[in-house]
Amino acid sequence: MTKRFETARGTVHEWQCDHMGHANVRAFGEFFEEACWQVYNRVGITPTLLRSGRFHMAAVQQDISYKKELLAGDVVEVHSAIVEIRDKVLKFAHELRNTETGELCGTSVFTVVCLDQEARKARPFPEEIAAKARALLADSPPGT
Repeated sequence: MTKRFETARGTVHEWQCDHMGHANVRAFGEFFEEACWQVYNRVGITPTLLRSGRFHMAAVQQDISYKKELLAGDVVEVHSAIVEIRDKVLKFAHELRNTETGELCGTSVFTVVCLDQEARKARPFPEEIAAKARALLADSPPGT
């Protein structure tokens, strides 16, 4: 995934593991969720903008693939890239890797829309946000 950028780092904790000793689906989701906020900020969807009430986002789809187990104590990092930007839709992908081994442990693809809160439907992204997203478009799918 070219044009990717680091969006999260962390450690798998014992309390995040399932009955088999592996990081559970919630733990993967938490790492990917942390990364989302960095992606938003990178394209200009800042915390200040979101708190202003003038701009809203809605997630409409998330696809996760689990590639390799993670254990308590494993140190991980997430890298992300924009994979698609359309008038009202932004799609970005995350790669979760074990930093010790470099192994790809999971991928997640989020599809989000810019939301008109009053009309309760999608609306176009502001041009400055769309332009930043286009500048970060990746030329290969996640996990490559």
